[in-house]
Amino acid sequence: MNHSFQSSLSPASLDIRSRSFAVFTGATGVLLIHGFGGDPAEVLPLAAALIQDGYSVYAPLLPGHGTLPDAMAGVQWQQWAEAAAHGFAALRQRCDNVVIVGFSMGGLLALILAAHLPVARLAVLAPALRLRGQLLVNLSSIARHVISWYYPLASADFRDPELRALLRNRVPDANLDDPLVCEQLRRVVRVPMEAVHQLTLVQRSARRLLPRVTAPTLIVQGRNDQTVDPRSAEQILRHIGSIDRRLIWMEGYGHQLLVGDGGERTVRTIMAWIRDNTGRDA
Repeated sequence: MNHSFQSSLSPASLDIRSRSFAVFTGATGVLLIHGFGGDPAEVLPLAAALIQDGYSVYAPLLPGHGTLPDAMAGVQWQQWAEAAAHGFAALRQRCDNVVIVGFSMGGLLALILAAHLPVARLAVLAPALRLRGQLLVNLSSIARHVISWYYPLASADFRDPELRALLRNRVPDANLDDPLVCEQLRRVVRVPMEAVHQLTLVQRSARRLLPRVTAPTLIVQGRNDQTVDPRSAEQILRHIGSIDRRLIWMEGYGHQLLVGDGGERTVRTIMAWIRDNTGRDA
């Protein structure tokens, strides 16, 4: 197999928020899947480190993401899975083996793909199998018929360092110390309730397929996650079909494991897992 892949992208140029990106350079490919309502910027720190280390990387922008929230309306969860599968196929054509790393809902999509595709290794970060306030999320199947939008920042504390790191990544020019800016964000950041329902369908599919996942799997979970119920990680550890499975708790970490001050440790953890388990260089 010819591995002399070329790309116009480099780690320094990966300032990508609203489109997919791919860099084909190494014999091992890594598919990076962002989370619900997010975009490839969520995985940029890891992507840059992988490319610097000689791996091929593909980070798809999931349908309906990376633009106005209205774009998520009418998108079915299978379209998210298909976009991720397309990325896997692109890497598979060029690489000897492919690792999948998924964040939050992207972790669930990674599990779904691993139940059907020849995945070499798997890492799921803060896998969103169960959310804080899951009961309200489950009610989206009914609420979507009477409520159009969900406002995730309606009660947000803009002093929270994790939230500030996430928002700086998404809206770098916003002054989060300005009460008027914060109030505007509370009003304008919204997600279609139908899209929330699609998230519950991803959860259901991933939960059902866990016993069919046999690839070596790393689960990374922040102990202080206020978005995903940390017990999700333990549930995956118990029910996944992989013999080689490991759960790493990130003490003091919240949901955004790759963005913010603690991101470097998460990147090192994942890189070590990939190196140790592929048994070879990139």
